[in-house]
Amino acid sequence: MEENINREETAAPEQPLLRLDDLHTSFFTKQGVVRAVDGVSIDIPAGKTVGLVGESGCGKSMTAMSIMGLVSRPGKITGGSILFHGEDLLQLSPRARRQMCGDKISIIFQEPMTSLNPVMTVGTQVREAILTHRRDISKAQAREQVLDLFRQVGIPDPERRYASYPHQLSGGLRQRVMIAMAMACSPDLLIADEPTTALDVTIEAQILHLMRKLQRDHGTSILMITHNLGVVAEICDYVYVMYAGKVVEFAEVHELFRRPSHPYTQGLIRSLPSLEAPQGRLYNIKGMVPDLLHLPEGCRFAPRCERACPRCHGEVPPLYDIGGGHLVRCFLYDSGEAAPEEPADGAGREGGNT
Repeated sequence: MEENINREETAAPEQPLLRLDDLHTSFFTKQGVVRAVDGVSIDIPAGKTVGLVGESGCGKSMTAMSIMGLVSRPGKITGGSILFHGEDLLQLSPRARRQMCGDKISIIFQEPMTSLNPVMTVGTQVREAILTHRRDISKAQAREQVLDLFRQVGIPDPERRYASYPHQLSGGLRQRVMIAMAMACSPDLLIADEPTTALDVTIEAQILHLMRKLQRDHGTSILMITHNLGVVAEICDYVYVMYAGKVVEFAEVHELFRRPSHPYTQGLIRSLPSLEAPQGRLYNIKGMVPDLLHLPEGCRFAPRCERACPRCHGEVPPLYDIGGGHLVRCFLYDSGEAAPEEPADGAGREGGNT
């Protein structure tokens, strides 16, 4: 189980709308137990955007699925709590959970083409989402709400697009339809799981601008799940860095980029291209995310860490507060003082030409 930590130290300063407390989600396979979410504690304040970042396979999407109640066999939530407005979602009946997670909590999946029904018009799909949770309105009223939502998310000619099928829309328009569907019931929390994947940079900027506008207009909290640190810098207020099922760093977004402290976070930021850096090959973190069936002993990042010591390979580090609520899961901070910074290496590039 996750070590005991003062929640006042681990939480963002605002009162959380959603709190994950020591959440465990595992998959029980014939080969063994996969601990996809292993003692994760996350706070999402009201009206704020919280980033959850890390490489593929770190447990980000499974954290979202756990919140939404979409973990299917052989997966199971085995511990912890998911408090939404102070109520534990894990204690609700399946019917009440479904109602809550379609009404007050919505999700945008990373690939709208596989999330939308190919044999229904997009307008009908959004309308059905409204009718499912708003039984006091007619189909005609729901249709008008859909058209209004399409206008809000910037879909041109909404009456014509209402009758379009998913394959008739571009990737950017399909993602706007997904955002309209997610916002249909004015949720308190919007989970965006890689919402700009496979979109070009222009459309990505438009989608991020749209999400900021919707948050500003409706006061919606957002959990932004991404591997793109550029998106994090653009839209997030707080950031959790996740690795192999565990949170390894938490900070306010400006603090994270000013003082990345976990070697994994440092590696992610060093991997970013920079106009100021000398030409050369982009830095990459050696190795891969470990197989969750065969996790290493001690710190899960130790086999890839250039600064690992013998202790890292035998003990699991706790989260250390290095000041101002900035948390790091690394023995480099065991003394309570900030670890020495890595030497500059050309702003994150290896020597040599591409």
